[in-house]
Amino acid sequence: MDNPFKDIKELTRDVESYLRKNRSAIYNNSKRISDFFEMACYNNIVRFYENNNYDVEIKNLQKSKFKYKCTTAGNPANYSFFEVKRKIGTTEFIFEIRHNLNVQSYHNSDTFTTPDICIIKPNSIEEDDDFYDSKMKYYYVSNKSLISFCEVKNFNPYPELLFNFIGVVNELRPNLLRPVKQSGVSHISTTLMVSGKSNKHATRIITNLQSRYHINVLSDLFNIGGVTFGRHSIKKVKTV
Repeated sequence: MDNPFKDIKELTRDVESYLRKNRSAIYNNSKRISDFFEMACYNNIVRFYENNNYDVEIKNLQKSKFKYKCTTAGNPANYSFFEVKRKIGTTEFIFEIRHNLNVQSYHNSDTFTTPDICIIKPNSIEEDDDFYDSKMKYYYVSNKSLISFCEVKNFNPYPELLFNFIGVVNELRPNLLRPVKQSGVSHISTTLMVSGKSNKHATRIITNLQSRYHINVLSDLFNIGGVTFGRHSIKKVKTV
């Protein structure tokens, strides 16, 4: 089995290179390879929108640098994000690509989970003063403001990981568990992004899940992440 991990220096170069392209630099001081893999995947989602004719713009720099939200805690206002825009006819569509944002369940308004990457409607983050027993605020986005989401896992794909992802899809985007029509604005469909390469059994499961549901399961991203999100390859990625 191939090693799902990558030299952190190489990952750091990938992340910093993309930010330089967008006239910024990294703020975070993380030393965890899983964090840098999340950052790289976040950048790849932004790249997906770039290659689908969206204009991308960095928002909310911290001390003139891009601060990734590599934690499920914290106020999103203290972290950077990308805004993506696309004009169709006379209508301009605007969305935000966010990192580690709490999202309301499709089924229950008082239940939440935190995908690694979310595409949401602009200015849609809400506050709840009663979620915790303390005075701490809870920040979240309503399910109706969620456009799509991605989960990022720094592992080799294995059956339980793949099936657990379907559970999250059912909680947030159950409509994707049946055939859907594409909208006029191309968004990446809900996606599981995995660093390592799948073995024969996991590959069979991935093929079955992708044929059954309107989802993407992208593996071996340490080796082929750049290719997967290239201008020509993204045509193979399901959209909504």
